Amino acid sequence: MPLPPRAPISLEPIGLVRSPWKEKFAIPRQSGMAQGVELTVELDPERIPAESLRGLEQVSHLWLLCWFHACADEGWRPTVRPPRLGGSARLGVFATRSPHRPNPIALSLVRLIAVEGRRLRVAEADLLDGTPVLDIKPYLPWAELRPEARCDWAPSAPISLEVRLSDAAAEVIASHPRAEQLRRVIVESLRWDPRPAHQRADPKREFAAAILDVDVRFCVDATGVHVLAVRRSGQEAPEPG
Repeated sequence: MPLPPRAPISLEPIGLVRSPWKEKFAIPRQSGMAQGVELTVELDPERIPAESLRGLEQVSHLWLLCWFHACADEGWRPTVRPPRLGGSARLGVFATRSPHRPNPIALSLVRLIAVEGRRLRVAEADLLDGTPVLDIKPYLPWAELRPEARCDWAPSAPISLEVRLSDAAAEVIASHPRAEQLRRVIVESLRWDPRPAHQRADPKREFAAAILDVDVRFCVDATGVHVLAVRRSGQEAPEPG
């Protein structure tokens, strides 16, 4: 049978994600990888009545369906190069979780910390600040947990690296008003090695990431991640190599 004619589908966000990640680079590539990193979901009070959240406090984990707004205008790609495969092998986009999809919908499993009015405190998400939220659904472990499930090209979690702070970086973090949160987000963001696969040959190459209200400069070698400098956003800093 022929497919039905394409018709537009109208979606309106129900809220926004507030996240410590201000740019796509350095966001963990899957939910659950940034342990203890807290985000918030701010729901639109004009669209979402308070009673729509009734009973949500009885749920420990949520599925967030979101819109990859930062790359929605870039178009989609039938094949992509997953970082787990070294950035050289191609797979069909539907065999991966690439954001470059026909409909750039994100699916993130998060831990619910608290419901505070129309504000949800969640942890362990992998979402950019300002990400539009399309829907929220409870995670049901009895229905959705599949111990026999497999993904042959990514059979296990990537190797976590040790993150070391230079004395200067540690000093800046310690003086930050949210020092503990900042340190946690930096470590959880960098320990999975966010560098593009094709830029990992030079251990002296420096990279920069915008996290919370700071810019972080780092490099990666065989011993782990070295945080070279942490500066408040907007301060003068040399460009990474």
